[in-house]
Amino acid sequence: MAYHDDLLRLASDLVAKDGATQADLRRGVSTAYYALFHLLVSEATLNWKRESSRNALGRMFDHGMMKRVSDRVAKKTPFAGEDLINVSGLRLVAKAFVDLQDWRYTADYDNGKFWNLLETIDAVARAGSAFIAWDDIKHTDIAQEYLVSLLIRPRD
Repeated sequence: MAYHDDLLRLASDLVAKDGATQADLRRGVSTAYYALFHLLVSEATLNWKRESSRNALGRMFDHGMMKRVSDRVAKKTPFAGEDLINVSGLRLVAKAFVDLQDWRYTADYDNGKFWNLLETIDAVARAGSAFIAWDDIKHTDIAQEYLVSLLIRPRD
């Protein structure tokens, strides 16, 4: 099983355990974000021919740039000539990335925020839905272009 799959399972276990504490719920939200982050990085680096360089390439992804790109993709209209089902799937992945990153930041740094079980389950479910959507679209041109855009700053 891949690292991102393990992270998603861990996030689910953290929020579903009996007597989950705020620490468990916060770590669950944060881990759900990192599961999606590592899924996308893994998918992008798999396109790199030289396997021995993939880890180094993966370290070049920037959370901030990935969020900005994902926010643009989630809001982009239209996707000219693209299958609407694929566009919907890509938007789901991109929006989940943006939301999960925001929630991760809150979970990790805002000690004034009290997390309840339902919202943490929702965060983990959003990551799971993004995994499923990604699996459905990952071989499409728009999904592959999205992966490239997560790493390479677009020219204005």
